Amino acid sequence: MIVKKSIVTIKWGEEFISEDVNILKRAVRDNSEDSFQFVCLTDNASGLDDDIVALPIPTAGLSQMPKSKGAWPKICLFHPSLCELFEQVLFLDIDTVICGNIDPFLQEPGEVLWLLSCGPRWKSFNSELPPQPATGVMSYNVSRHLNIFNNFAKDPNYAYNAFDIEQEFVGSTAIEIDYFDLEYVQSFKYHLRRQYLVDLFLPPQAPHEKSRMVAFHGYPRPRQVANIGKKWARFPRTGINRPTWLTDYWNLYSD
Repeated sequence: MIVKKSIVTIKWGEEFISEDVNILKRAVRDNSEDSFQFVCLTDNASGLDDDIVALPIPTAGLSQMPKSKGAWPKICLFHPSLCELFEQVLFLDIDTVICGNIDPFLQEPGEVLWLLSCGPRWKSFNSELPPQPATGVMSYNVSRHLNIFNNFAKDPNYAYNAFDIEQEFVGSTAIEIDYFDLEYVQSFKYHLRRQYLVDLFLPPQAPHEKSRMVAFHGYPRPRQVANIGKKWARFPRTGINRPTWLTDYWNLYSD
């Protein structure tokens, strides 16, 4: 049976653990009034909450799993077999922290692949700068964007050589794209982390009122920042002060 709305994440390898997925699922449930199923595409479903729909990462048509460096397994989010399971997808990276109502992201996407806009436009919240596609948050109807996987499957090596990371390939291949409201998703690195020396005395800032999500996109991960007793930053930052908004969030939703 095809489900109308699904919130989907993907987990492969050992970068994330099942609790990271469970925390994301519990947070989206608490911050939406909409109806949806929560799905994790994964190579290891051990430890996931019982109400998470765990499915293998679809790779039919490929000789092997897309390479991890550059997040290429996310190409499988556009696999044709998913048409038999999903209609409308809101994809979230596992290292997304939910800080407000996410229902605007669950609106009907139509023919468009909705993406984050990364780069200077996002960093400065300046909508006049040109957008750069980022796949940390995506909204789309699966059947409208099968060309992304199909084009990749024709020649994966071409994609690897022509594009540094999968989101560049997705942005270049999608038939029609648009971008979420800039202020709906903040970057921990760009917008909340303090500058060098200031972070000796002050913890990272809290998300602003308009923000619905915080994207961590790389090091550090939310778990590292919330884990009291360990430094979470690399030089030149110190990583010794922890934001109470994140530690409270982690304590609320962790096992």
